[in-house]
Amino acid sequence: MRKVMGTALLVAAAGLTIEYFAGVADFPTIPPGPFILGIAGVLVLALTRPRWPLVVGLIAALFVTVGGLIEGSVWHRIADPGEFADWLGVVLQWTGQVVAIVAGILAIRGAYFSRVRALGARSR
Repeated sequence: MRKVMGTALLVAAAGLTIEYFAGVADFPTIPPGPFILGIAGVLVLALTRPRWPLVVGLIAALFVTVGGLIEGSVWHRIADPGEFADWLGVVLQWTGQVVAIVAGILAIRGAYFSRVRALGARSR
């Protein structure tokens, strides 16, 4: 699940980058989303031993997802495939974010609960 999560974060970052270069209205001059998701994805994929990158990746995906839902323009862009680059970017972004959140929850559950089970088995 770690690889799925890291890859999904990078896909979401790529989607945001496509939206930026396609000229989506009201994008900040330097959008933070691609950096947040990209760095989190690299951490998740590069640091395979520690468990904390999984938490960082999940928080990053949730942060950008909640921010996008509050901002609200995603529904217009996803419903209008007439602007193909905008539409492709938003589909990649949101698919990546949803997959990253689900994979992150499963990866964290596996990483933390497998350790608890292993410690419990050792104490017997």
